[in-house]
Amino acid sequence: MKLILTTSIVIAAAVGTATWFSQTSIGDLTEKQIAARRQSGEQSIKRESVLVVKAVANAVALPLANSAYADITPVLDAAISDDKASGDHRVQWLVVTDDVGTLVQATPGAPDKAKLAELEQLLKTGATAGSVVHARIGSGTSWVYGAPIEVGTRAVGALRIGVTTAGLEQELGASLVQAQVRAEATRNRVWLVSLVVLAIGIVLAALQGVQLARPIKVLTAQAERIAAGDLSMRVPHKRRDELGVLAGAFNYMVDEIQDLLVEQRQKASLEKEMSLARQVQQAMLPPETLDVHGALKVVGYCMPASSCGGDWWTYRKLSNGRMLLVVGDATGHGIHSAMIAATARGAVEALSGIDERLLTPEQVLRAIDSAIRQVGDHNVLMTAFAAVFDSMNGILHYANAGQNFPYVVKLGATRILEDASIIAASGNPLGDRNIAVEIRRGSLQLRPGDLFVCFTDGVVERANPSGKLFGDRRLRSALTGQPLPDGPALARLRDLVVNTLEAYAEGTLAEDDMTLVLCHYDPASVANRESVVGRGVA
Repeated sequence: MKLILTTSIVIAAAVGTATWFSQTSIGDLTEKQIAARRQSGEQSIKRESVLVVKAVANAVALPLANSAYADITPVLDAAISDDKASGDHRVQWLVVTDDVGTLVQATPGAPDKAKLAELEQLLKTGATAGSVVHARIGSGTSWVYGAPIEVGTRAVGALRIGVTTAGLEQELGASLVQAQVRAEATRNRVWLVSLVVLAIGIVLAALQGVQLARPIKVLTAQAERIAAGDLSMRVPHKRRDELGVLAGAFNYMVDEIQDLLVEQRQKASLEKEMSLARQVQQAMLPPETLDVHGALKVVGYCMPASSCGGDWWTYRKLSNGRMLLVVGDATGHGIHSAMIAATARGAVEALSGIDERLLTPEQVLRAIDSAIRQVGDHNVLMTAFAAVFDSMNGILHYANAGQNFPYVVKLGATRILEDASIIAASGNPLGDRNIAVEIRRGSLQLRPGDLFVCFTDGVVERANPSGKLFGDRRLRSALTGQPLPDGPALARLRDLVVNTLEAYAEGTLAEDDMTLVLCHYDPASVANRESVVGRGVA
């Protein structure tokens, strides 16, 4: 009902607006036509006035030259009589002066001597048409024309004629009034049509409103029931018009809402389970705080790309100042990868619970391979690196199964990290049922102050918005040149590398899990602690 009524009002307003614009355009056009007629009429009056001036000047030339001033008056009267007889009434007065400017003859209404002198000054700046000069008097409808009276080539006097265009202005004014009257009559007719259209629209709105009100009320009542949580009712949709289609769509929407609520509950339950799984996985990882075991300091960072991830790391403190470090990366990320990571970590925990002597790097990786080969119907791959540090002599035994090559960063004399070298030991990933496991192992003598850096591929493959990877070079640059005076500095170095990664990514979401572990071999810190303890006992 409102729609039809609004449409009718808009149509009526459009008609009225169009009428107003048309009337405005007609008025502008009329004014332009009148201006053009005024210009052409004035030009015609100027041409006729010039002819009259020349004719009168020629007629009074001989009487003026012979000083027969009585013969001049009939000529001037005849000029005014001819103008009145034509119905123009343009010539107002005529004045004849001799060659020295003395007034010889003038018709009634002619200006006095002072006014005539003003007109002479005005003619000096007037427009010329041959020998005739003319100028407008003020801004009204009066004009003055002047011409020399000559006999042959000798000037014997001057003629001045006053001309008015008042008749032309009256004619144009009457035309403008007639145009305005016609425009007003047209506008009234258009307004009448607009009112008729509006009245018809109101009637149609009332009729349509009655027909549409009932089904719309039913839809409104059903919407209120849905808002209250009642999804059991349905709207009758047997009508064959748009309201019937709307009712069918409404019922379909209610069915979809029911399905959506079920999916929402399931999604909420899954999200809760995912959150719990993430909490469990994070609880399985070592804390992010710095830990010390003899001359070894260790700190790490592990961040999954989604709720759960396939990256993991762990360390165990062994006897005689030794420490086991394991870093693994299961294929992909998510719940599936997290379960594989948990299985691998469980294998390490189970092995460490049997006998500490079994915790060699190679044996740890073989235990992980044996555990994850039995998981699922498909091959589940995992790259892993295991190392045993001996803080008593600085010897590092390691084994690698497809994991990124770790770094050993040298600490300079001023305790500034200098050049970084890699531990080039590869091997194939664990868990492949089709090939035998191949593990590369070796050992390395760490120098006092050396920093051992182990990481997964998610670190060096972190991409920025343009898709360019972070890479090994940027990782080594972030590590070298940094001071490492004490234990807390190791945690600060870890945070620096992580912040550098995030700054490089510029907010881009990580596509893979990231794990970074720093282990610092620092016998000097043990000596310092023993010195402090000794001084305290003394």
